[in-house]
Amino acid sequence: MNTETVLIVGGGPSGLIMAHELLRRRVPVRIVEKRQGPSHTTRAMTVHARSMEMFEHMGLAHRLEEVCLECPGNIYHFPFLEDHQHPRTDYRNLPTRFPFYYKINQNDFEQVLREHLYSHYSIRPEYQTELVGLSQGGDRVHASIKRPDGSLEKQDYPWVVGCDGVRSFVREAAGIEFVGEDVAVMAMMDVELENVTFDDRWMNYYFNKDLFMNCTKLPGKYWRIYMSEPTGEYVNAEDKRQAFQEVADRIGIGFKVGEPQWATSWQIRNNIAEKYRNNRMLICGDASHVHSPSGGQGMNGCMQDAFNLGWKLAAVYKGQAPERILDTYEVERKPIGEQISEGAMATHEIVMGFGVEPEDRLHLTKVPGWEERTVNLVSGLSHTYRDVVRLPEGLSAVAGPEAGDRAPDAKLLREPRKRVYDLCRHPGFTVLAIPGKAREQDLASFSRLSQELEAKFGASVSVFLIAEDERAGFDMDHCCADETGEVLERYGIGDEGRLVVIRPDLFIGLTCLPKDGNLIGEYMEQWFPARAKAGDTANTGAEERLGETVG
Repeated sequence: MNTETVLIVGGGPSGLIMAHELLRRRVPVRIVEKRQGPSHTTRAMTVHARSMEMFEHMGLAHRLEEVCLECPGNIYHFPFLEDHQHPRTDYRNLPTRFPFYYKINQNDFEQVLREHLYSHYSIRPEYQTELVGLSQGGDRVHASIKRPDGSLEKQDYPWVVGCDGVRSFVREAAGIEFVGEDVAVMAMMDVELENVTFDDRWMNYYFNKDLFMNCTKLPGKYWRIYMSEPTGEYVNAEDKRQAFQEVADRIGIGFKVGEPQWATSWQIRNNIAEKYRNNRMLICGDASHVHSPSGGQGMNGCMQDAFNLGWKLAAVYKGQAPERILDTYEVERKPIGEQISEGAMATHEIVMGFGVEPEDRLHLTKVPGWEERTVNLVSGLSHTYRDVVRLPEGLSAVAGPEAGDRAPDAKLLREPRKRVYDLCRHPGFTVLAIPGKAREQDLASFSRLSQELEAKFGASVSVFLIAEDERAGFDMDHCCADETGEVLERYGIGDEGRLVVIRPDLFIGLTCLPKDGNLIGEYMEQWFPARAKAGDTANTGAEERLGETVG
C-alpha cells in the first residue's frame, strides 16, 4: 500500500466523486467502505441540473442519461384546488443544457460512478473494510482498518476525507460537533402501483393538514413513494404496505399499493457541522450537513462538496498550494449547505407543515418570484460564493454574472457542436478571452497573457480565445468562434470585451475587462503560489512519479 495515498472513507456518491477528482489530477486514493457490497436499494433518487453539468464535465453525463428518467418538476396538489390550479415548480426554462431534473435509482447511479472509476483508473471501493480507529499527529493521520477477514491493519495517510454519512466516524474522530435538530419522521418505498391517475413524469406532492405523501415513477417498473405524518403511527407501522395504502386513501390519491420491493423509515434531521476540517481530517457530504429531503437536494449538495474540495486537496497534496486553501472549502460550501437547508425547509413548510390547514399554506407559493427562486436554488444554478471570494484590488466593474457565481454555459458552434463547458473539460482553471471593439489591441494582450500564465502556472490554467484569428497565436485546441452570440448574452459582454476566469468546479473566479488582464496572475497566486514562484517545471518530476503511483 502506497503510504502517500489519500484515504477516502465511504464509497457512496460523495466518496466516488472525491476519488474521481483526485485521480484525474494524479493523486492516488484508497476508498474503504464498511458495507457488505454495492447498495441494491434506491435512497436518493434525484440528480439536478448543476450536478449534470458536473457530470458532463467529467465525461459521465451520456451514461447517466441512459439510466435516468427526465422529470419536468414538481406539482403541489392542494386538496381544495382544481387540477389546473395546482402550483408547480417547472424546471424546463432553466438556462442550462439540462432544463429538468433526472430521476434515477441510486444503486444504478452509484454503479455508473464505480464503473467509470474502474474503467479509467482501475480503482474501486474496498467493501467490508471498516475504519475503526483514527488519530493524527504532525503531517500524518494514523488509521486502524478492519479488513474483511477480521484482521486489523494499521496505516498512516497524509490526508483522510470522511464521506461516511450522517454517523460519520471521521467526524467523530476529528472532534467536530454536528449541531441541529430532528424535524420530522418519514418513510419511503419502491413499489408497483395500480390505478395511477396522476402524471407520473412529475414529482407529485399530496398533503392535508396532518398527512403528506409524494409519488413519482422511477426508471423501470417501480414508483417511489414518500410518506410522513407527525405521530409516527403510519411511518413506523410494521405493515408498511397497509400503512401507505391507508395514508393514500385518507389523502384521496386513489392508487392501489402493491407489494413493496423495498421500504424504510427514518428521522429527518436538519444538522450542519461546526467546521469541515480538523488539520488533515476533512469531512464531506452527509458527514457535514443533512436536511429535509424536500426538493431532493441532499445527494446533489454532497457531490458538489466533493467537486469543490477535490481540486483544492490535489493542489495541496502536490505542493502547488498551501494548506490554507483547504479552509476555502468550508468558507464556500458551508453557506451552500445552509442555503440547501433553507430551500428544503421552505418546501417542507408547504407540504409538511403539519397542524396547519393547506388553505393557510397556499400563500407560501404566491410570494412574488417563488417558482423561479425555488427552481434556481434547488437545481443548484443559483448557488454562489459571491460573498466570500477574494479578488485583486483595482478591478473595474463589469456587467453580467459576478465572481463566485456559477459560470453560465453557452453554445459557441452549432455544427460540430461546441459549448463553453467543452473548453473547461480539463483539470485546471480556464480563461475565456473575448475581444471587444479594440480587437487588434485585445488580441495582442490576450496572446501575452496566455504566455505569461503558462510560464507561471503551467497546466493549472489554460487560455481560450473566443474568436477566429490565426494571427492571435492560439492553436486550434485553444481557439473557437462564437456563432450564436450566447456567450456575449449570458456573460453580459458588450463592445469592451471580457476576460473570464472559470475555476475547475465551473464557478467564476474573476471576470474583468481586457485592460485588467494583468490582475489575473495575481488572482491565480492565491491558489497556486508555489507554481507562481517556481514555474511549472519544478513540479514535472513529482507529477510523473505521482502518475506512476496512480497507474
